[in-house]
Amino acid sequence: MAKTKKVDLDAPRTFFDPHPGFAGAAIPIPGPVKKAADALDGQTLSLREAVARLRAAGIGSIEVVPEFGYIGLCLKGGGRGAEHYFRVISYR
Repeated sequence: MAKTKKVDLDAPRTFFDPHPGFAGAAIPIPGPVKKAADALDGQTLSLREAVARLRAAGIGSIEVVPEFGYIGLCLKGGGRGAEHYFRVISYR
C-alpha cells in the first residue's frame, strides 16, 4: 500500500493554473466549480479555506491531492458507475 503524503491544511498556499474549462476533456468542468477556481487564482490562503470555497459550489467530491500539488474534483454518475476526475487548481 502506497503512503499518502501528509499535508498541512492550514499553511498558506498560493493557488495557480485553474482548470481551463473544456480544453479537450470528455466533459467540461462544472461552471460553478470553474468560477470558484478562477476566483482562487493568484490568491494565498490555506488549503482548508480553498477546499471550503470549492465545496461551496455543491458539486462532486473536492479533495486535496498532495502528491501532485493540486485540488481535484471527482464526479460520479451516469451509466455503469461512471466517474470523471478533474485537476481543479494547483498550489505551491
